[in-house]
Formats: sequence, structure tokens, C-alpha cells
Amino acid sequence: MVVGRAFLEAFDMLPFSRDQEIDIMDLGCGLGFLSSVCAKFYRRARVTGIDTFEHASLKGSSLEKANENVRILGISDRVHFERGDVLSSDYGGMEFDLFVSNLVFHNLGRRRFGAYDRLLSWMPPNSYALLGDAFREGKGDLKHLANIFTIEKEIEPKEISWAPYKILVMSKA
Repeated sequence: MVVGRAFLEAFDMLPFSRDQEIDIMDLGCGLGFLSSVCAKFYRRARVTGIDTFEHASLKGSSLEKANENVRILGISDRVHFERGDVLSSDYGGMEFDLFVSNLVFHNLGRRRFGAYDRLLSWMPPNSYALLGDAFREGKGDLKHLANIFTIEKEIEPKEISWAPYKILVMSKA
């Protein structure tokens, strides 16, 4: 729940109201936790979660289980999941207001820098990205992200001590 609370703090910094109709993409949605947090906070949002549903970091993840989770929560009318990959899928023609991701990009190794660039290419003007991840000093992530996005805020939940975890609130530079 710590991560969920940290994302709620990040949502409060964005220019969207809780009742506004916005389109959100969850990159690496897994079982749909962050997609659900988004849909519960933004009561009229439409959320699309993409994932390969194959990464070893989330055993038992599947498209079916993600759909079952949002059905149980009563938000399946606004949350949709599909197989997709930030490295190979193309969502550039779609208009999302907000992109979210939690603990996904570090799993991509050096390919994450291309994934950051790809995310930027999908973002229309006046859109935002919230990336929660283990941003380790000296790896170049923060410098790269600051060169391609405007980093509005860095949120560092004090309760997370197992990694240099931050949520970056970013807009298209």
C-alpha cells in the first residue's frame, strides 16, 4: 500500500481533477494493481494496461488474472488490459493524458533507455508520465530522463528502504 499512497500523492500534483474524463496507460501492468489505483482515484478515467504477462518478476501474472482482479473491484467497465510491450508495441497514434508505470523499466536492463525514448514518442503535448522505479545513482537514468522530459517532482517514500525507489512526475519537455 505504500506504493499506492505514493502514487496518490503524485496524482494530486497533476492538473487533472478526480472527476475528469482522462485516458491512462499503465506500462507493465502485471496483475493490474496500479491500473486499479488509477481507476479508483480518477473516477471517470479509462485505463489501458499493457504487459507481456511473461516476466519472471511477477509469477502467476496473466491477462486473465488482471481482468478478474478489476472485475472483482467493479471497475472492469473502465479498465482494459492487453498484451503489449513498451519496446515493440506502438501506441504513438493514441491520445493518452497520463502514462504510469511501477517497477518495470529497471527490468529492461540497458534497453530501458530506448524504452524511455519510446514513451516520450507516445506522449502528446500536455500529457504526463509517472514512473516509479529503483533509480540507482550512477546508472544514468535520471540524467537521461531529465534531458528528454521535464521532471516536475521526485517523490521518495520514506517507508521504502530496500531500494533507491522514487516516483518521477514528468511532463513532455
